[in-house]
Amino acid sequence: MARTAKIWNFGKNVCIEPEFVFRPKSKAEVLEILAKHRQHKIRAVGSLHAWSDAANTNGVVIELAAINSVVVDKESSTVTVGGGCKIKHLLKELALYNLTLPSVGLIDEQTAAGATATATHGSGKNSLSHYITKIEIAHFDESGEPKISVVDSGPELEAARCSLGLLGIVLAITFRCCPVYNVEEHTAVHTTLDSVLAKEAECPQQQFYLMPWSWTYFGHHRVSTTKPRSKLASLYRIYCFLVIDVGLHLAVCTLAKVLKPAWATRFFFQRILPLTIIRNWKIVDDSHAMLTMEHELFRHIEIELFVQRSKLHEATQYLIRVLKHSAGSDGFTTVQGDGHGDQVNTQLEFQSLKGCYVHRYPICFRRIENDDVLISMSAASSESEEDWFAISLISYQNPNDRDGFFKFADFIGPAFAQLFGGRCHWGKYNPLDKDANEKLYPRLSDFRQIAKRFDSNGKFRNDWFDRVIGDQ
Repeated sequence: MARTAKIWNFGKNVCIEPEFVFRPKSKAEVLEILAKHRQHKIRAVGSLHAWSDAANTNGVVIELAAINSVVVDKESSTVTVGGGCKIKHLLKELALYNLTLPSVGLIDEQTAAGATATATHGSGKNSLSHYITKIEIAHFDESGEPKISVVDSGPELEAARCSLGLLGIVLAITFRCCPVYNVEEHTAVHTTLDSVLAKEAECPQQQFYLMPWSWTYFGHHRVSTTKPRSKLASLYRIYCFLVIDVGLHLAVCTLAKVLKPAWATRFFFQRILPLTIIRNWKIVDDSHAMLTMEHELFRHIEIELFVQRSKLHEATQYLIRVLKHSAGSDGFTTVQGDGHGDQVNTQLEFQSLKGCYVHRYPICFRRIENDDVLISMSAASSESEEDWFAISLISYQNPNDRDGFFKFADFIGPAFAQLFGGRCHWGKYNPLDKDANEKLYPRLSDFRQIAKRFDSNGKFRNDWFDRVIGDQ
């Protein structure tokens, strides 16, 4: 049934005002909607936990929440799931068969179609999209008639694994699964990036944080294990929820919205936050519990940058330099002196950042292995097949007080692209244009051609795609 509505995304930075909204309950209903609205632009939406304009349209919105079936094939260790099924529900169903997904992101509120459309990832493995073996997509054929295509091999599968919704409406996805496993985790503070990276050999699923204003590193050191769940695992979950998921975020929101001066943020990160960290407390728990957070409890906006391992040290030092300058620190009046010169942006742009933005949240680093996907952020580059590190920069400012964040993000995204071959997450704030992305994704032209075959009339496109992907 159709209805008109104003739909806001999670971050309150994108407002969708479609002419029609539908909530189909079956694949047949999706085809009926496509047949009746072939003259409109069409986009599917999931939980809207994204910050880009990928879902925006003034035409037809299709909400897939009711298409959420889960069918497990225990013999092949695969699961076929409806595009609207939330990851948290999928994981619960898989657990009944002693299976799980090989990779999960920080949150589990996303839908299967939404999470894979933008290559959602965790740390230490490939993105979730990499593990897709088959996808069912509703789209229009060359004559303009709606149809369902099953994609299970070749470049088409590599495109469909991270399609940004440009191939059509993802109805069902088949994932490779793995046996359920536990994760052992402990935390530690490191003074250098080399120190925290040295833990990777023994803790390959670790993620770590650069703490702004103390500029030290806090590691969540993680490794898969056959050890049983710790007796204190429940207590550890309570600690993580109260101190990290709630306490830290309340403090950061207060700093962003009430105690705005930079000195308050510096004092918090240098003096208060270190007191809340319990070091070297080794806990074993279910992987789902260990690898996810309640990050959706507080509204925020995010830009996530991806660089390859060989560029990580240089990129991190450059990021620190720009963050200090953006916060108004003395001694950073020029972009010169770090070997980059005027390769990036202009001197005037760099100077104009001073005092515009204070970063108030730990900067998360996660390692992702190369994906067998055409345009995932961790797909192999043309230069090497190194693994990638995702660097998340999150702001908790009010939606009407984000000018400084956008100014910073509009500088740092292109800077990383030009200096380090850095990519921006498709589903998060992404200031890169099609020319920049053409240089960053060696198979972008292949993706465009495949998208053209599935959507020859551009019904699943919008202005944002024209800017970041370019013409089909």
